[in-house]
Amino acid sequence: MQRASNGVEGNEIYVYLMAGVATAPHFMEKFRAALHEKLAQSGRSVHSELLFPYGDWSRRVVPQLWEIRYDMRLSFSRFSYSIGGNRLLSSILSQLPMDRSHRTIFIGHSGGGVAAVHAAQLMLEKHIGSEPSQVVMIGSPRVRIPDNLQSSVLSLYATGKSRDLVSRLGTFGGWSSELRRFPIWQADKHAPVNIQGLPIIGGHPDYFRDRAPYVNAIGKSNIDITLEAIEQWLYPFFS
Repeated sequence: MQRASNGVEGNEIYVYLMAGVATAPHFMEKFRAALHEKLAQSGRSVHSELLFPYGDWSRRVVPQLWEIRYDMRLSFSRFSYSIGGNRLLSSILSQLPMDRSHRTIFIGHSGGGVAAVHAAQLMLEKHIGSEPSQVVMIGSPRVRIPDNLQSSVLSLYATGKSRDLVSRLGTFGGWSSELRRFPIWQADKHAPVNIQGLPIIGGHPDYFRDRAPYVNAIGKSNIDITLEAIEQWLYPFFS
C-alpha cells in the first residue's frame, strides 16, 4: 500500500486509487505519483493512496471475481451491502477530516471502478463530505450510477485496435416509463454524464504504460493520454 502527501493543511484533496482483480502491488504506482503531482500544482494539500478493494495478486482470483460480480448486480437500495465499497470506506474514514472542507476523488481501474462508485454513494448517504466525490472509472465494467452521482462520474475506455472488453461488461441501462404507457429498456438510463474513449495502444491492462511500445506517433504514452483526460475533467472542480 502506497501513501503520499505534501503541502499545507486546508482545502485538502484526498485521492484514492482502486485496483481491479489480481493486480500487482505497484501496478498503478507511477500513475498515482503522476496524478498526485498534477493535483498538487493547484496549491492544495494532496493525500494519495493506492488501495485494493478486492485484494491484490496474492489473493485467489475466483473470490475476487465473485465479489465484483456480486457488487455489479446490487440495486441502488442495496449499495450498503457492497463488498468493495464498504472495504474502501473502512480503509479511509479515519483519514478524512471532520470539518468537511476536503474533496475526495476515487479513481478505479477495472473492478476497482465498481467499488469506487459504491463508496462515493455510501459517503453521500452517510453525509461524509460536503459534496459528491469525483469518481473516475478506467476500463471498468458498466455499473448503474445513482442520479445524484451521474454528473460526478467520468468513465474512460480504450478505443485502440485491441479495445477493452471489460468496459463492455455490465450495463448502465434500466426500465423507463417516462411519457410512455409501457416501460421500455433505456440503455443509458443510469449512465454517467461523462463517457470518453481513450486512443491508447493496447487494451485493458495498458492504460498506465509509460514506455515503448505504448507511445504513439507524437510521443504521448498511454499514461500521458489517461492523465490528460482526467486532468481536463477535474480542472473545473479545482479551478
